[in-house]
Amino acid sequence: MSTPSSKSPSDLQRLGGIFTKALLGIAIVLFGLEFFIHRHGVVSAEESFMFPALYGFLAFLFIVQVGKWLRLMIMRKEDYYD
Repeated sequence: MSTPSSKSPSDLQRLGGIFTKALLGIAIVLFGLEFFIHRHGVVSAEESFMFPALYGFLAFLFIVQVGKWLRLMIMRKEDYYD
Protein backbone atom coordinates (compact mmCIF):
# COMPACT_ATOMS: atom_id res chain seq x y z
CA MET A 1 0.00 0.00 0.00
CA SER A 2 1.50 3.33 -1.02
CA THR A 3 0.95 6.67 0.62
CA PRO A 4 0.72 9.96 -1.29
CA SER A 5 4.16 11.00 -0.06
CA SER A 6 5.82 7.82 -1.35
CA LYS A 7 4.93 8.22 -5.02
CA SER A 8 7.71 7.20 -7.37
CA PRO A 9 8.96 9.58 -10.06
CA SER A 10 7.27 7.46 -12.74
CA ASP A 11 3.89 7.92 -11.02
CA LEU A 12 4.45 11.67 -10.89
CA GLN A 13 5.51 11.77 -14.54
CA ARG A 14 2.40 9.83 -15.55
CA LEU A 15 0.20 12.16 -13.50
CA GLY A 16 1.93 15.17 -15.04
CA GLY A 17 1.31 13.79 -18.52
CA ILE A 18 -2.38 13.26 -17.76
CA PHE A 19 -2.68 16.77 -16.33
CA THR A 20 -0.91 18.29 -19.35
CA LYS A 21 -3.21 16.46 -21.76
CA ALA A 22 -6.27 17.62 -19.80
CA LEU A 23 -5.10 21.25 -19.91
CA LEU A 24 -4.39 21.01 -23.64
CA GLY A 25 -7.84 19.53 -24.21
CA ILE A 26 -9.49 22.35 -22.30
CA ALA A 27 -7.44 24.91 -24.25
CA ILE A 28 -8.46 23.36 -27.58
CA VAL A 29 -12.15 23.34 -26.60
CA LEU A 30 -11.99 26.97 -25.47
CA PHE A 31 -10.20 27.97 -28.67
CA GLY A 32 -12.91 26.28 -30.73
CA LEU A 33 -15.67 27.97 -28.74
CA GLU A 34 -14.04 31.32 -29.48
CA PHE A 35 -15.35 31.05 -33.07
CA PHE A 36 -18.94 30.26 -32.07
CA ILE A 37 -19.70 32.15 -28.86
CA HIS A 38 -20.04 35.92 -28.85
CA ARG A 39 -18.85 37.62 -25.68
CA HIS A 40 -20.60 40.79 -24.57
CA GLY A 41 -17.87 43.05 -23.23
CA VAL A 42 -18.19 46.38 -21.51
CA VAL A 43 -15.67 47.96 -23.86
CA SER A 44 -15.10 47.02 -27.50
CA ALA A 45 -11.62 45.63 -26.83
CA GLU A 46 -13.16 42.84 -24.73
CA GLU A 47 -14.97 41.52 -27.78
CA SER A 48 -11.77 41.05 -29.80
CA PHE A 49 -10.46 37.60 -30.73
CA MET A 50 -8.80 35.72 -27.84
CA PHE A 51 -8.96 38.76 -25.53
CA PRO A 52 -9.33 36.78 -22.26
CA ALA A 53 -6.31 34.61 -23.09
CA LEU A 54 -4.12 37.57 -24.05
CA TYR A 55 -5.24 39.61 -21.06
CA GLY A 56 -4.53 36.72 -18.69
CA PHE A 57 -1.11 36.09 -20.22
CA LEU A 58 -0.13 39.76 -19.96
CA ALA A 59 -1.35 39.84 -16.34
CA PHE A 60 0.78 36.76 -15.63
CA LEU A 61 3.87 38.42 -17.15
CA PHE A 62 3.22 41.58 -15.11
CA ILE A 63 2.90 39.64 -11.84
CA VAL A 64 6.11 37.70 -12.50
CA GLN A 65 8.02 40.89 -13.31
CA VAL A 66 6.75 42.67 -10.20
CA GLY A 67 7.78 39.63 -8.16
CA LYS A 68 11.31 39.87 -9.56
CA TRP A 69 11.47 43.58 -8.65
CA LEU A 70 10.17 42.89 -5.15
CA ARG A 71 12.76 40.17 -4.67
CA LEU A 72 15.51 42.61 -5.57
CA MET A 73 14.14 45.19 -3.13
CA ILE A 74 13.60 42.84 -0.16
CA MET A 75 16.42 40.33 -0.62
CA ARG A 76 19.20 40.40 1.97
CA LYS A 77 22.67 38.91 1.90
CA GLU A 78 23.00 35.32 3.06
CA ASP A 79 24.85 36.32 6.24
CA TYR A 80 22.44 39.17 7.11
CA TYR A 81 21.51 37.76 10.54
CA ASP A 82 25.05 36.70 11.53
